Amino acid sequence: MRHFRVEDIERAAATDEWFARDEEFDFEAYANRAFGVFQDEREFGEVVWKFTPAAAPHAARHRFHPDQTSETDEEGALTVRFAACGWLEMCWHLYAWGDQVEVLAPAELAKMVRGHQRSDFPGLP
Repeated sequence: MRHFRVEDIERAAATDEWFARDEEFDFEAYANRAFGVFQDEREFGEVVWKFTPAAAPHAARHRFHPDQTSETDEEGALTVRFAACGWLEMCWHLYAWGDQVEVLAPAELAKMVRGHQRSDFPGLP
């Protein structure tokens, strides 16, 4: 499978070349490996986000990933788990939540967002 950025395609041409898609290929399963569209096997793994009790009711209405699970703790914080890659896309999304979400896993993603969680956003996504 190859990915292309549409805005980087300068021209297209029809050819006589073709390929037969593998009958075993499951597009939905393939797409679900990514948080957005970018895929990097080195990043694939468990993702865990913890939303503050203040943000939890709002976050509970979001579907962050098709295979997510979630649980609310005794303080009212919401923990969301799923398996995916695409850390940069996750960072862009997490930024909108400001300081109302903490990345528990993976450690590399937590490091990417550290220091970028603003507290002055007037609302949640």
